[in-house]
Amino acid sequence: MDVRSAYHSGLAGLQNASAQLTSSSVNIAQTAGVEGRTIENQENVALSAEQSPVSLTTELVNLKVAEFQAKSSAKVITTADEMVGTLINTSV
Repeated sequence: MDVRSAYHSGLAGLQNASAQLTSSSVNIAQTAGVEGRTIENQENVALSAEQSPVSLTTELVNLKVAEFQAKSSAKVITTADEMVGTLINTSV
C-alpha cells in the first residue's frame, strides 16, 4: 500500500467534508433567514421561500454525513501515519 496515496485520500476526504460542512451551514443560515423574517410584506417572503427550496432536515443530515466523512478521513491519515512509524521501526 502506498502511504502517500493513503495520506492523499485522507486529505481529500477532509477537504470534501469541509466543503460539505460549509455548504450545508450556508444553506441552513439562508433557510433560517427566510423563516425568521417578520411578515411585513408577505409577497416578498413567499417569493424568497420559493427561491430557496432548502430542507432543514436534509441539510442537518448532510452535516452529520460530513462529520462522519471527516472522522473517517482523519482515521485514514492516522493509520497511514502509524504505518510509516511501523515501517521506520522495523527497518532500523
